[in-house]
Amino acid sequence: MSENATHLRAKIRHRLGALVLDVGFELTQPWTVLFGPSGSGKTTVLRAIGGFVRPDAGRIVAGLNQMTLVDTDARVFVPPHERPVRTAGQAARLFPHMTIRRNVSFGAGGDSDPEKRRRLVDEVLELFCLRPLAERMPHDLSGGERQKVLVARAAASAVTEGKNLLLLDEPFNGLDLRVRDELLEELHQWLSRWKTPVLSVTHDVGEAFLLGAEVIKIAEGRVVRQGPVATVLADERARLMEQLAHG
Repeated sequence: MSENATHLRAKIRHRLGALVLDVGFELTQPWTVLFGPSGSGKTTVLRAIGGFVRPDAGRIVAGLNQMTLVDTDARVFVPPHERPVRTAGQAARLFPHMTIRRNVSFGAGGDSDPEKRRRLVDEVLELFCLRPLAERMPHDLSGGERQKVLVARAAASAVTEGKNLLLLDEPFNGLDLRVRDELLEELHQWLSRWKTPVLSVTHDVGEAFLLGAEVIKIAEGRVVRQGPVATVLADERARLMEQLAHG
């Protein structure tokens, strides 16, 4: 993946209760983290890119062909299913009547080669340690397992459709930290191989450093800084290390 490619350009203005979201940024790196405290507007940004929030004003352009997803001046609003964007959030919305394998396979539905599709599904199930659960139904799984299936389905869809932008809104929040970190590292490597860019949300400093990602730091609905994690989150890391030293 070319690190100079622009995966997304966004200018979004949207009022959400007392918060006025007013952000502008570009994604050019393989993995970008949207970092900030709860209530700062991170999830609203992802939902606007995914098509689940119609911003009051703005323009969003994404994908290899620089498709205009939103342009409020031109009255353009592309529905979620037509966007080159795949999303996994904190609510595990799976197809309840489908096995885990079929849920993930549905995500990989854009591939017309059945054998290639089967191999991809097996690979994703293995990546997320879901192969033993492949023939179970969603209601038979724990909350954490359902979350893994949700991300697996979104990841399969993103790579199948051809380098779609993958949006992750803290989908591993309920998992044990060690399990979460292992999954994130493996997912990072796997998506890099497929050259699929990612924009993920977190307020966890350790997670951002683990990914070695570009960081967009957001506070009170505004982008306050963007750049390498070691630069943008240096102060947060120093405070965390001090807390650990005195803990």
